[in-house]
Amino acid sequence: MKIVGIVPARGGSKGIPKKNLKKIAGKPLIQYTFESALKSKINKIVVSTDDKKIEKFSKSQGIDTTIIRPKSLATDSAKTFDVVKHTINYLKQNENYEPDIVIILQPTSPLRTSMMIDDSIDLLKHNNSSSVISVSKIKTHQSSSFYYKNKFLIPFRKDFIKFDRRQQYVPLYFPTGAIYTSWFKTITKFNSLYGPRIIPLITEQELSIDVDTIFDMFVAEMTILNWNKYLKRFNFSLNQ
Repeated sequence: MKIVGIVPARGGSKGIPKKNLKKIAGKPLIQYTFESALKSKINKIVVSTDDKKIEKFSKSQGIDTTIIRPKSLATDSAKTFDVVKHTINYLKQNENYEPDIVIILQPTSPLRTSMMIDDSIDLLKHNNSSSVISVSKIKTHQSSSFYYKNKFLIPFRKDFIKFDRRQQYVPLYFPTGAIYTSWFKTITKFNSLYGPRIIPLITEQELSIDVDTIFDMFVAEMTILNWNKYLKRFNFSLNQ
């Protein structure tokens, strides 16, 4: 079975310039994605970028294919799905390659593991699903939130008084951004990464850091360097 991992890694970033090559705990951010992908069941890795330095670094890490994407797909408003379609079309036209499974691995998730990637593949194969995405449970529920209007806070839900106990909330999950695993036929049939039957790969929030700001970089680095030691200090594990 042909399983391609697509790493969308543009050079520009307003929050952190050249973010994907910034070092976290001694390694460029994007290297964590390469390491987890190379150890997984993925058998072809493709980097889509607009940056020559990212292209050069990707090749130095043994990545199969590096694509320089058009400028129109390297803007802040460019959609990841359009980058995915461009990558798939490139592979078909230039390498006569058409995958069975497509996995999107955003380079801003340094705590993603090869086991998580493999679990997403297994979930896709064995659950009659159209796609699998990594999610984490929301701790602060939207039912207890407010929005700001005309100098006042307005309850997000008009019936928010009924939801004054957390146990009453329907559990909600948000995409962590770490893994999007889809059948190729899902993408072509529904013009979407998702399709109608989405299976969750539920991950702990501690492993769901998505690096977008300098503070995110700090949290990621401290987690990589200290989290396991901290758990041992309290004789605790994430599985408890």
